[in-house]
Amino acid sequence: MMGRDFWNFIKHVRSGYLLFTSLLILGFFYGSFEIIKIVFFDNTSDETMQVLYFSRGITVSLSLMVWAAWTVYNYRELYQEQLDTAEQKYRDIIEHSADAIITLNHENEITSWNQGAEQILGWEADEIVGAPLEKIIPQSLLEKGELKQIQEAMYPNGYTTNYETERLHKNGESILVSLTESLIRNENDQVIGRSKILRDLTDLKIKEEQIQHSERLATLGHMAAGVAHEVGNPLTAISSLVQLCQRRTDDPFIQDQLTKVREHIHRITKIVRDLVDFSRPSSLETEVMNINTLVESAVGLLKHDARCRNVEFIMNLSQDLPKLEGVPDHIHQVFVNILLNAVDAMEKVKKPAITIASREENKSIKISITDIGMGIPEEEQNRIFEPFFTTKEVGSGTGLGLSVSHGIINQMDGNIEVDSEPGKGTTFTITLPVQQK
Repeated sequence: MMGRDFWNFIKHVRSGYLLFTSLLILGFFYGSFEIIKIVFFDNTSDETMQVLYFSRGITVSLSLMVWAAWTVYNYRELYQEQLDTAEQKYRDIIEHSADAIITLNHENEITSWNQGAEQILGWEADEIVGAPLEKIIPQSLLEKGELKQIQEAMYPNGYTTNYETERLHKNGESILVSLTESLIRNENDQVIGRSKILRDLTDLKIKEEQIQHSERLATLGHMAAGVAHEVGNPLTAISSLVQLCQRRTDDPFIQDQLTKVREHIHRITKIVRDLVDFSRPSSLETEVMNINTLVESAVGLLKHDARCRNVEFIMNLSQDLPKLEGVPDHIHQVFVNILLNAVDAMEKVKKPAITIASREENKSIKISITDIGMGIPEEEQNRIFEPFFTTKEVGSGTGLGLSVSHGIINQMDGNIEVDSEPGKGTTFTITLPVQQK
């Protein structure tokens, strides 16, 4: 071990430099001695010369030792400084990584915990270091033997990558992560532990869901456009025939029935047009928008939904609201999401009603949406904006509607608040700041 370190040192300090400087020292001392001998000690006795030769040898040896010690000391300081710089650089990279980087010993005890782990999983380093790894793994995965499966998959290659699994947040919530795990070895190639890198996949999954949703809407938009074209021509012909019949008869009863037929034709046309408009890919360009117009548009769209057929929409909209700058499609989506949740919450209500109010308050516009549904339990109110959290039955919702809505409003520097009491309904209040001119 010492021999290897020595040769590594010789390699790094450059053997050519050592040899050259050693020859310079020897040449200097021996050459100086010969000059002094010729000038001052030409007739000196053999005993005196032996003493001088011996002194010269001692002086040269001491000089070489001092030079070697000085060289070693300076190179050691240089290497130590480089080592400290490298260690600090990699420590900063690891500590400030957005991913959770965790190390374990042979007993599966956590030995290090970076800031990324604190942000993703919630525990501070002094709370979790020394704790068993099982503390951050859901019980269901422990029962399935996930740890053993990962180790068996890892040891043949020394690592495993991009393994999707779940880990526990400090608050008990399960978080979807991508796991990369590798063995840690010492200088003798002995395994002394393992390192884990966890990447939070929540935002990625949300974006994937949004992309898929947008693609579905785009496909639906193309289909709706085709349906609108195919339906529009017959409806135009029917409408023309109805108008012709109205001009040919004076019978009040027939006139009344034909008028109703025309109204239904207009209703079908509007439903198809609204469907096409809503399912088009969203524009990301900001515009000056009227909040009341977006509320009315969202309500008008939902009135075509079979679930909303018996729902009474009560709108108390202030007519003097200032206009806002934003992406209208995004705000429209927020209103539709919250209104649909309100409709679903009133599924068992005999006379469902939703009250929508808008007003200006403290240089902000507030829009409140109130239903008379079953309400939200207190313990769930803090989680309703979490991605994938839903109280609906499987297949009835993804848990993304409110999360996406919350993100949209936050991007506009606004917020969404919820006030609910089980059995008495729920009120969502959206606050959007008015831009100062």
